[in-house]
Amino acid sequence: MKILTLLILVVTLSACASMHSSDPDSLAFSIPPGSVLALNQPVSYASNMTHAVIQFGKEITDNERQFYDINCRLDFKKFGPRTIEPEDFIVTRTEDGQNWVSQPSILRFYTEVYLASNKHTDIIKMVCQIYGDNIDRNFTVAEMQAALGDMITFKYKQQRPDKN
Repeated sequence: MKILTLLILVVTLSACASMHSSDPDSLAFSIPPGSVLALNQPVSYASNMTHAVIQFGKEITDNERQFYDINCRLDFKKFGPRTIEPEDFIVTRTEDGQNWVSQPSILRFYTEVYLASNKHTDIIKMVCQIYGDNIDRNFTVAEMQAALGDMITFKYKQQRPDKN
């Protein structure tokens, strides 16, 4: 009986282990820390803002944003007006989540990519999001990349395989 209980406990705990994937098309893929987010084109933002918005592969204003399609916002510490020149930023961590915009009908699915700069640019993070409902899901990194187009690209750090 103790062995059966132990076996059930082991199976239950192993089911709780987080899934990992090396495929950006998978929902189980997470951008590895140390990867590079390459800003390939300059982005600008106005004097009363601390962010720039990208959707459909181009820079847009907050008013042009279509919330039911993936859109991404680059957050900075300093107010504009500013232009951020092309640069490679280092991914320090990522977080996926969801929260209610209007319960029970509109959910916001998001991915936060925390960033650091070797050039001392005051970047904080990139937040990508999409609105949906309770039968929708978060988006993949590949879908996020499609929304960013050529303006921003990722260079993934290779993960070392686990040694068993």
